[in-house]
Amino acid sequence: MIVQKEVQVLTQKKVHFNSFFDFGRNAYSTLEIELETSFQENIEILVGEVAENGRIKHPTNYCTYIQNILQTSIGHQVIKFKIPEYIPAYACNPFMRCPEGPDGEIAPFRYVEVNRHYGDVTVRRTAWYPDWDDDAADFTCSDPDLKQVWDFCKYSIKAESVFDKYVDGERERMPYEGDAVINQLGHFCNDAHFQIAKNTIDHFFAMGEFTWPTEWRLLTPRLVRDYYFYSGDAESVKRWIPLLEEKLLLEYRNSDGLLDQSVYRKRYTANELRDIVDHPVEEQDHYEMGNVNFVPNSYLYDALKAMFDITGDNKYLEIASEFKASVRKHLMHNGLFVDSIGSTHTAQHTAMFALLYGFCDSQEEIDRHRAIVLSKDMACSVYGAQFLLEACFAGNMSDHGIKLMTSKGQRSWFNMINSGATTAMESWGDEFKDNQDWTHAWGAAPANIVTRCLCGIRPLAAGFKRFAVDPRPGSLSSFYVRQPTIHGAIELDWQPDCVTLTVPENTEAVYQDRILPPGKHTL
Repeated sequence: MIVQKEVQVLTQKKVHFNSFFDFGRNAYSTLEIELETSFQENIEILVGEVAENGRIKHPTNYCTYIQNILQTSIGHQVIKFKIPEYIPAYACNPFMRCPEGPDGEIAPFRYVEVNRHYGDVTVRRTAWYPDWDDDAADFTCSDPDLKQVWDFCKYSIKAESVFDKYVDGERERMPYEGDAVINQLGHFCNDAHFQIAKNTIDHFFAMGEFTWPTEWRLLTPRLVRDYYFYSGDAESVKRWIPLLEEKLLLEYRNSDGLLDQSVYRKRYTANELRDIVDHPVEEQDHYEMGNVNFVPNSYLYDALKAMFDITGDNKYLEIASEFKASVRKHLMHNGLFVDSIGSTHTAQHTAMFALLYGFCDSQEEIDRHRAIVLSKDMACSVYGAQFLLEACFAGNMSDHGIKLMTSKGQRSWFNMINSGATTAMESWGDEFKDNQDWTHAWGAAPANIVTRCLCGIRPLAAGFKRFAVDPRPGSLSSFYVRQPTIHGAIELDWQPDCVTLTVPENTEAVYQDRILPPGKHTL
């Protein structure tokens, strides 16, 4: 899907025996080195994602570190840096090969070293990107830290969407539903292009049973609903609808109507289908796993509601209503939902999904689950943060959501930034996952959370024909957001003395039960 390239040229006059170049941001790239020699030299060229004190670090994780050692010719020359053919961490998996466009392999890197050369050096990095309009979306606000996190995450989505399908990261280059739900929403909120998302969903249907986490298969209806509501592509959705029923995993429920791992195991091994809750396991907030777990069952409830949104078939609401009643009967203890049948523990994940998906039936239940969320800060992974933040803004905890996005602690986006990353990591930092990569779009949740949840702009019908305007800015005194759609840009300018909304042609906005037609409105 590469259709854009950005060429940056840096030149260093000979000052030291070793030359170091910083291109400012990480990107999937190729490289040329231009130099002149009066005799043959044995030079070393390095590219990498991590550097310290003017030298590229050789990490033991899956961050890029590539070395070329070669002998130059005499005179002026342009050397094409050789990037080896990609090898995934797990070679048996169906990884994405190098996209069309570059002449050879690409790799993510920010830094270049040219060592053992005795003259001036010019390096030319060609960074490759998807079809992307940098000006399509915008966000500014009264909190500069939040703006910095949004910029970081927006660029992460752009830089990491370079293949013809959304992939998890450089470690595997493989599509997963859990990654895709965050990646595609980040893409949709920042640029109105949908081909990569369409290709990715097609892949999930073609590779029907490859994904092993229960929850990620159950995300497929949400992926389709989000795609439909942002793109308006009814033709693809019509083709997918007959295939969606299988993704609900309804045949793996027990006699109480709940998803049950002991039922999965009658057909699948644990490596083929099992509950994940969050990843890695250290990010599960001491979740007490059993055969019947609250989190995957909450995903099924949301998937059933997504099926109704896609099809309009009331049978999914009827199944969802019966299903919710069974969840409440079997997975609630003393007014709190518990991690699994037999457990008395309520992990942050259980509390946040109970709030997000609407399992609480009274204000008292809502308050008790909110208290757990508020007491734990970021007790989940960068993947889980997507749902935690959604729960914060949906559950009238906007200030807590903003606090989590702007935190300077270890489990934060600023920890990634302060570690030197310019694209989202697979985890909160190297200290949390020793085999991580630094090109993982699932770590970029604020790229969609800010627009959808804080600013409150979300499609309510296919192709953004109708959309919600439900801002929840918390303590922010002002913000401005621009959301691209196939009909044009939605703009919301939230200032202390005036709030204005621009509604594109052929759409309508829903604001506080008011229907607003195309045009500019003062709210």
